[in-house]
Amino acid sequence: MGVSAANDLETMSNRDLDFLFSCLKIHPEHSSVIFKLASLIRTAAQVYLSRAANTPSQVVTELVHQFLAETMTYNATSPGGHILIWPFFIVGAECSSKRDREFVIMQLQSLWYCTGFGSPLYAIKLLKEIWREAPGTNWTQTLVDKVEGFIM
Repeated sequence: MGVSAANDLETMSNRDLDFLFSCLKIHPEHSSVIFKLASLIRTAAQVYLSRAANTPSQVVTELVHQFLAETMTYNATSPGGHILIWPFFIVGAECSSKRDREFVIMQLQSLWYCTGFGSPLYAIKLLKEIWREAPGTNWTQTLVDKVEGFIM
């Protein structure tokens, strides 16, 4: 990942999530949903940055567990959940247990059913390739070679 991309993710601000926060003006009654979505996107960004920087595995694992715990009740089928393709993909790349992987696949399949977009199916394909790699492989480095295009 380039320095610019890493800096952008590291300094993700409310301005970067304007597409979400602009909804607050129109629908303030949905503030809890908007803040939940922003939190999930930020957690996924932290997972990516932590793996790219080779942060100790326990830190990355804690972030993954935090994301998965939050998405047990708020997920792809929740209001606004259709924007969670990238977060589920990023967190899924770090999942090592069969149960967690199945949960992420189920969420991505739900996103495909909900949106009809090909990105969730492509995410599933990429995750299966990542999961076949040797344990400990830094998937952020090899992702560049695997991704042909990934529109969120």
